Parts: sequence; C-alpha cells; structure tokens
Amino acid sequence: MPSAQEQHSFEFPGYVFNDQSAAVSFESALAYTKVVPALVAAQTGTLTTRTDDDTGVATLSTGHGIESADVVDVYFAEGVRYGMDATVATNAVTLDGGTGTAFPTQDDAVTVVLQLDWEIDFDGDDAQIIGVFYRNPSDTGALAHVDFQDIGNASINEVDLVHETANGGCDQITNISAGDTNPYTGNAIALAKVTHDSLEAATAYCLVGIVAL
Repeated sequence: MPSAQEQHSFEFPGYVFNDQSAAVSFESALAYTKVVPALVAAQTGTLTTRTDDDTGVATLSTGHGIESADVVDVYFAEGVRYGMDATVATNAVTLDGGTGTAFPTQDDAVTVVLQLDWEIDFDGDDAQIIGVFYRNPSDTGALAHVDFQDIGNASINEVDLVHETANGGCDQITNISAGDTNPYTGNAIALAKVTHDSLEAATAYCLVGIVAL
C-alpha cells in the first residue's frame, strides 16, 4: 500500500528538531504534472485604466499573445486576480471580472497570463492527503496559481504557489488523515487552470493519495 509523509524540521546553532508525523497510507497514488511555459516580456505592462476592483485596461507590448475571449490571470505586486475575461485592441487589453485580489492602483505594473488547462481528475472526498507544488529553479521568486474546477468549470479550490524551496513552498499540503480541513470536497475535480508570472518555464505538481477509486 503506498504512503506519503509530511515532515518538518528546525535547525538552530546547537539544536535540531524534527517532527515524527505518521505516514499516511492510501490505496491509490495519483500524480499530475504540468509544464508551465515561459512568458514573454511583452505580457507585462501597465494598468493604464482602473475602472474598479475588477475592471480595467492593461497596456502591454507588441507580441503579448493575448486574444479577445481569452480567460486570463493577472499578476501584480499585491497578488493575483484569476479568471478574468480579456478583450484585446492591439496592445490594450480590457480586463473584467474574475476572483481574487482587487486590482492595484492605476499605472502599476501588471502581467497578463492566459490560463492553461491542466488535466486533473479526482474526487477530493476520497482523498487522504493532497500536495500541490511549483518547481522553478531558474526563477525562485516566481509566483503561480492553480484553480481546481468541477466539470462545469465551477471553482472547488484555488491555491497560490511559490517555488518549492522558497518560503511557503510546501504550504499547500493538506493532510486530511491527520485532521486538516479538506478544501477539495464537494463535486469531483475534473480539471484545473494554471498560470505563473515567470519568464522561465516551470512545472506544477498535484499529488493525491486516494482511499479508493
């Protein structure tokens, strides 16, 4: 029977502490990976119009690749707003809707990123442990976002990610077996939408221990 174990340690001059959390056993190990391509510099521009918290116009550069009717995530210093509708007129990208952090101040820098489909299929109600990670060794300060959705594209759970060795890189481990609240319950997850803000290619991981299929 496969198993997983979440471990924590603390090192201090003259002291080392390690927890002894029990291994989590499950019947099926599901591993999903997704290569997230490098962005182009033209996808970063300025929020030249801020209508309200979820509406505005980003002015990008030639070659940004965003098209009208694209669903995009928008990254900025304060966070990310995900699932926004884009309407494009050359380099002016009108953005509307979405969920997440409110738009920043007008004229702040923004990065507009097309959501990528990630084929993921599991029922969170059957999960014993779930780990979601982002690996980008060429850009360890990059940010990523994953929106887990049901078959009707309703969001079940969304997570912000940083590189695995950055502060918070292992924050998206949900150990249901050990008593963690499970945010993946409800309708089964049928897909995910993933983005990042990096000019370097990276990989996202979703690792799930399932009680039974």
